[in-house]
Amino acid sequence: MNARPKGPAPCPQCAYLLRLLYREVRGLKEYTIEIQRFILQKEKEETVYRDAAYTMDRVGISDSTLLRCQHKGLIKVAKVEKGKKYFRDADVERLRTMYWGF
Repeated sequence: MNARPKGPAPCPQCAYLLRLLYREVRGLKEYTIEIQRFILQKEKEETVYRDAAYTMDRVGISDSTLLRCQHKGLIKVAKVEKGKKYFRDADVERLRTMYWGF
């Protein structure tokens, strides 16, 4: 039994061009992944984290309201260290704007 598909054989030039195209696409994909890693690393370095106490004070809400906002998806806990919740500063400001309108 022959596993090769029936029909005309691909031309040698087409196979060569496909190999070249594949190399280019693979190179672009690797370069894109490298750029994404750089951007994510830069964001990590520039991200300011705020604890829950700062967040409540800045937004002007209580701890139960902050918890409610978390459950509703209005703000997301960015990280937890030693039992303390931390939020990204940009998310805190966005919640403040949404909550108070300014």
